[in-house]
Amino acid sequence: MPIFSLNEFKCSAFGKFDVGTWNVAYHDRSHLPRDTYISLGTIEVEEYTQKGDSFFYFRPNSCQQIQCFIADAWCKGKISGKKDPKDAAKIILDQLSESMVRLGLVQPNFEIDAQKFITERKFAIVVLDTNALRDGTIRHLKEQRNNVQLWTIIPTVALMEIGERIAYITNKDREGCKRQHSGLIRFRPQATIAPQEVRWIKENFPTETLELAPELLRTFRGYDTGGKSDPSKEPDRVSINDRLILEGIKDLRRQRSLLEGIYLMSNDKDVSRLARLEEINTIYPAMPDIHGPCNRIYSLRYSLEACTYISCSIHRFLWDLTHVFSQIKVQSTSGSQEGQESKLSYYYPAKLVNAWIDDKLEVTDLGSNSTTDTI
Repeated sequence: MPIFSLNEFKCSAFGKFDVGTWNVAYHDRSHLPRDTYISLGTIEVEEYTQKGDSFFYFRPNSCQQIQCFIADAWCKGKISGKKDPKDAAKIILDQLSESMVRLGLVQPNFEIDAQKFITERKFAIVVLDTNALRDGTIRHLKEQRNNVQLWTIIPTVALMEIGERIAYITNKDREGCKRQHSGLIRFRPQATIAPQEVRWIKENFPTETLELAPELLRTFRGYDTGGKSDPSKEPDRVSINDRLILEGIKDLRRQRSLLEGIYLMSNDKDVSRLARLEEINTIYPAMPDIHGPCNRIYSLRYSLEACTYISCSIHRFLWDLTHVFSQIKVQSTSGSQEGQESKLSYYYPAKLVNAWIDDKLEVTDLGSNSTTDTI
């Protein structure tokens, strides 16, 4: 099977998407029957250029539609568990919203403490928690505040949490297909996207790591877990990680004699509220609502702040969805490629270390006689 990087996929024969309608569906072996795909929505390709660029609309399915699809799949596959299909559908749509933000197709609404200060000083140190690393909102902050020089700081504990999430997902996958494992979709971006985002941030911003004082680690992470490391302990481990980041910011301010100019970026409301109570400036990116079958998200938008067009290729669109949902199947339902199907897989057998680092996926041409079931 062909193994491609994003650029290789775009330039390959597999990466051609002619004008027409394409259905996008996902499969995650943790909670769906084998070869069963759930439709996420449709892509309307309006133009496909010779350079491989495309202009398209994405129309996501509604929560009710996805809920019905999941319920049907669980019933047909006799998948056990107590998870409500409505809860699973909400998780899926939340991750779709986050993906659209990460791709630049829609913008978050920033709530910024001391907004006058960040505008007048034209310089800010931004500490990114794990959520900020996965949702890509630093890209939007750079676009909307292009007059502000940003210096990014990545806490060590955030990198530790990424490793914990990878271990947690691996352990849950081994337990087999269960309804409650649909919640893993919330955690996959921390294991698949966050490491790539860290790489991008280091290439585009002055960046340093927020090291933690040894006494902080001993105090907050030295709790008893029965002799075993269990990253699934919620909310204990997550709340401890949040506390370590807040204490690390306070320590950073003391070391550098900075009372202002340091901001915590997090899309966690509770963390942002707690930080403000402790007089830590925060940047909270509120995620937009893309729910509903009538909403259409266009691959091209004009940014008033950057005074330029922001576009997303269909290849990067599918790439991001594959990182979130494990496997993505795209099928043409109209146009010159009608019936053509392709599958993108993030997890595939014998994936080598360099393939993880270089962010390579397996792309399979299913032809027009696919045996997979799309709901």
